[in-house]
Amino acid sequence: MAAASASPPHGPSHATTAARFLFHTLVVAYMLHSYRSIADVVGKDFEAEYGGNLQYLTVVGMVATCITMGLSAVNDLMPFPVLHGAKRLVALAAMPVEITISAIYWPLILLAPQLMIPPDLQAAPDADIKAASADAPLVFLPMWMDLGLHAVPAAALIIDFFLLERKYRPPMSNKVAIAVAILFTSGYASWVEHCASINGHFPYPFLTIMSFSGRVKMYAISAVFALLVFWLLNALHK
Repeated sequence: MAAASASPPHGPSHATTAARFLFHTLVVAYMLHSYRSIADVVGKDFEAEYGGNLQYLTVVGMVATCITMGLSAVNDLMPFPVLHGAKRLVALAAMPVEITISAIYWPLILLAPQLMIPPDLQAAPDADIKAASADAPLVFLPMWMDLGLHAVPAAALIIDFFLLERKYRPPMSNKVAIAVAILFTSGYASWVEHCASINGHFPYPFLTIMSFSGRVKMYAISAVFALLVFWLLNALHK
């Protein structure tokens, strides 16, 4: 009688699990190191303001991405349905937001950096942030740091989604996705408007020079863009 064939292994191999865990933890480490290094380049002016660095959509998005990758890393070692479900819910917000951040940041930083980078007020205390004066000195981040804040998060979430996750199905892909987009956008918009009412300016000069109605349109367009990006990526997922 022929020997019974060995039963196929269940779940990912140890090497695959280690590779996933390494990927998720390295992404978090790179982002956090980039964030912690910001003060060495631009100082701590905005940290002292109301809202601190959480005024920045970049930082809010990075927090969401770190939570997503952190939950993924824990789930790599201790797979648990509730943990995985929480990761997918946070990722539903983090991935579209990070892609939107990259889509806004890189064109502006390349073509009109004075609209994205606040003037260095220590070097030019009379710089008018509201006017986003081209004469005010701008402090650019080193490329490795810039990538860690404005490119790696989006790229890592896309890689994680296509290689390590399944696509979203209704109601997550429609009703929940729409609700998340509305809640995230309205939450950040209310928060940054509140901070600006106290600080006298927005963290991003292009928001400061816009009228209130212009900013509302900007928030709405960004939310729609993020939602469309999510639906496109989800449709491309096998």
